[in-house]
Amino acid sequence: MAVHRLQISASKKSNSIKNQKREIAKLLEESPPKEEKARIRAEALIREDNMVEALEILELQCELLHERMRLVETSKECPGDLVQTVKTLIWASARIDNPELNEVKKQLCYKYGKKFGEEALANTPNEVNERVLHKLSIQPPTAFLVQRYMIEIANQFNVEYDPPEIQDTMASMAAPTGFSVPVAPGSQFGNVYAEPEVRMPPGNVPAALPPGWEYTNDGLLAKGDEGAAATNPNFFNQPKQWSDNQGLPPQMKTAPPPTVNVEPEVVYVPPAPQAPLAPQAPPAESKEEEEAKEETKGEDDKSAPKYDDLAARFDALRR
Repeated sequence: MAVHRLQISASKKSNSIKNQKREIAKLLEESPPKEEKARIRAEALIREDNMVEALEILELQCELLHERMRLVETSKECPGDLVQTVKTLIWASARIDNPELNEVKKQLCYKYGKKFGEEALANTPNEVNERVLHKLSIQPPTAFLVQRYMIEIANQFNVEYDPPEIQDTMASMAAPTGFSVPVAPGSQFGNVYAEPEVRMPPGNVPAALPPGWEYTNDGLLAKGDEGAAATNPNFFNQPKQWSDNQGLPPQMKTAPPPTVNVEPEVVYVPPAPQAPLAPQAPPAESKEEEEAKEETKGEDDKSAPKYDDLAARFDALRR
């Protein structure tokens, strides 16, 4: 049953690979070609191709185990020539969706012990089939392999494809940056994002220079070949518009001297020390306030009982 299930899975993935190759060819055939999306599809195709290859190897190992089932039943330990086959089936059962292969793994672990099954799942000491180990790896394919697949697909479907040069052949495919996505693909108005063409207005077109004068890289006017200027008899007899501008064309003006923005220097001047303030005397009271205080003081003295009166009262209370 496990062999039959592996054959069905390999057949489905092979048909899926054919459809994926057509889709990649269509992406490369578009104008402009959608190369980044084609690379991602090519990476998925490589994974499917690796899976088909691993399934076919596992199918062979299942058939071998089926043929030697009598030997497996009669031996307490795993035969030496079947160790790689048994451990490969146990290791691969955890990485592919195959219920029958999971049942084979359970029977083998029950037969040879829990420790044997743990060593097979951890691949210690490196006894799993190297080809199956590589094809079922989670590592992405290299950029060179992805490009080779795209070239073969383009040749198979007669599509023109000029791949870029790859510097590091062992590195994985770089993340997409979007260079193959056109501007405004929905509305197809990408031309409105183009930079406008700069045009000089008619009045700003510089006049033709007489022989012996030229423009420098900074756009300034400089005197060039003196011999060419001397051979022109009318060089120093230019119209009045030349002489008004000191012999320069009217469009060229002398640049003003450069100005330097110098920030003023700020000097901090500490404040002068101040003398401490003298204690202030309380304000003088008026005569009316003094008289009012004396009256209240006399009333308080009168109202307060004297010592002799208090002593006489205590004696009267004792009697």
